[in-house]
Amino acid sequence: MKINNYFLNLLHFIKTNKNKLLLFLFFFYVLILTIIPYNDSNNIKQYEKLDFPELVDRGYLNAIVEHNSMSFFVHNGRLMGLQYDLLNYISKRWNLKINQIVVNDLSEALSLVAFDTIDILTSEITILPNRYPCLEFSVPLYKTKMVLVLYDSINPSSKIKNFSELNIESLQNKSIAVPSMSIFINYLNKLKDSLKINFSIRELSEEPESILDSVMNKKIYATVMDEKILIVNTPLLLNTSSYYLPYPSFDIGWAFSCHQPILRDSINELLLYLKKNGILNFLLNKYQKPIYINQSNQLTAHSKRTKKLTPYDKILKKYGKEYGIDWRLVAALIYSESKFNVNAISSKGAFGIIQIMPATADIYGITAQSSIDEQIKVSFKILDNYKITLKQFFKHEKDLYKAMIASYNLGLGHILDAINLAIKYDGEIYNWEHVSKWLLNKAQKKYYSDPIVRNGYCNGRLTVYFVNIVYDTYENYVQLI
Repeated sequence: MKINNYFLNLLHFIKTNKNKLLLFLFFFYVLILTIIPYNDSNNIKQYEKLDFPELVDRGYLNAIVEHNSMSFFVHNGRLMGLQYDLLNYISKRWNLKINQIVVNDLSEALSLVAFDTIDILTSEITILPNRYPCLEFSVPLYKTKMVLVLYDSINPSSKIKNFSELNIESLQNKSIAVPSMSIFINYLNKLKDSLKINFSIRELSEEPESILDSVMNKKIYATVMDEKILIVNTPLLLNTSSYYLPYPSFDIGWAFSCHQPILRDSINELLLYLKKNGILNFLLNKYQKPIYINQSNQLTAHSKRTKKLTPYDKILKKYGKEYGIDWRLVAALIYSESKFNVNAISSKGAFGIIQIMPATADIYGITAQSSIDEQIKVSFKILDNYKITLKQFFKHEKDLYKAMIASYNLGLGHILDAINLAIKYDGEIYNWEHVSKWLLNKAQKKYYSDPIVRNGYCNGRLTVYFVNIVYDTYENYVQLI
């Protein structure tokens, strides 16, 4: 009975003091929120960095790479470059798989290596103390200078001039584009203040060579580049003039998180070993030189009178008939690759008259000692394999041949990616020029990350250029014979 009376009294109290109780509960709730810290594990991203012993046990490293014509590129369908070779030394030294991740936005790359899933940033990054929170650097790999590159169709020059030769007024009210978060921004601001010149600085989430292309095409007035990368691009320069900025050289290296000191020290030890034994210097000499592109379509050892293009016309005609490919196309390709020099060996390792890479040569069973007949036959075999796959996409032989040349230079996978992008976004394929536009688009994250793309990032600018050179030579051959 007493218990029943207690509940009745409690109900009566609640009924008569309902508003006061609600107010009390509200303030109690606020007090709890104030005392107890809020932690939403779904919204707070945390990543525990592993140091080198744990990474070795894990079996792989995540490395950000920057694809350009010096550090990371595709040649004859094979990856190579300064940073690529250095990462291979790491892979072999510790039996580690290297996951190569392309991040063109430098601010994103710095954040990923300092606090997230990336272990090494191998992009050409300037070594500066306190450049970014929790970021540490490798020993310097090389020194370089900053170069201002301007659009110049009146007095273009591939030679890098002294800054004193620049007409300062040409920068007035112009825009200079540079990669976002690059150190070039600070130096351009210093330059602006010292010269009392008004120009704007435009930050782009693009790689330096892509910005350089925009300068050459008059989409952008000027950019600032690493001297070494500009020198590599010398044969491609068009409508530009270049000037050293009036600042000292600076060191280029790799970046690590401050949470991975053992990784940093281990990599530095290997880099110092490569320096001491001349291996790093060998790689720098190999990759920091102008791209070799045989730009001449001058015809050798032939004339209309002799009806002869090359010393190997009989072999070319034989396999041209066997594989149904115009032998003059293969002659143009070989001329662009080696000038018919049977002993040619490129700095990239390609050998022979067809400049085949060793890994591809192994697939087709030839060596540097194989006969000219065998080497030329392999070039036809390779092109025929591409032809079988590509002919369904192109109505005209001209476009098919250009796509075959591109595949020979870059690898079939990237060309098929460009074709699939063209079909997805444009609904159909018009010609090679249409596909080449999508090949160039594969340098943009939006497209190389597209689910339809199977071979990832690709900078196709050199391949597009190579295709034009080879096909121009082919057309000259056709007119001659």
